[in-house]
Amino acid sequence: MPTQQQIFRRRRALAVVALALLVSIIWGIPQLFSGQSANEIIDTGDAQVDVSSVEDCAPGVVAVEVMVGRINEVNADGTQNRETLNNFDSGTFPALWYQITNRGTIDCSFNVGPRVTFFTISSGDQTYWSSKDCNREGLQDSMIVLKSGQTVEAIASEWERSYSSANGCGLEGNDVVPAAGATYKIRVEVNGVLSEEKRFVLN
Repeated sequence: MPTQQQIFRRRRALAVVALALLVSIIWGIPQLFSGQSANEIIDTGDAQVDVSSVEDCAPGVVAVEVMVGRINEVNADGTQNRETLNNFDSGTFPALWYQITNRGTIDCSFNVGPRVTFFTISSGDQTYWSSKDCNREGLQDSMIVLKSGQTVEAIASEWERSYSSANGCGLEGNDVVPAAGATYKIRVEVNGVLSEEKRFVLN
């Protein structure tokens, strides 16, 4: 017969699987930008709580930081092992994601839904790529509770180094952007909150 400890471990494992399924149902499965979808999922951990009794975050309370780097591994539970980079070798697709932080003194609710999330990549005064050009049909709002001082991250998606246009935001129907040491700037807007720009180089 299984011991009490084994039973507890099995129940805990089932609870983790159930939570992962619930998150995927609420926010949908994340799609790469190459698939012409702008879906984003937040890895919130214990931010998955009832939002009905929590007030919206006040203006200026939430800070957004755009992240660019590489996905090294995707774990069985869907979480990612990532590293930030600012210089990309030829053939490496930059991964894009963001962090949001509640800098206030109280818990509050914030919309992290893909409907209100927009990435922009530019160089100089020219915009080369925008997730606004992705297929945004069916994208929804997603409210989460941010605890005071809490930081949560979005799941990363890879950018195929393509322009975006009326044809979409992937390589199909668009050209590849210049590389060979070209410098780009990336910024993200989440529910009206803009991040600072970050620079990276494509080789």
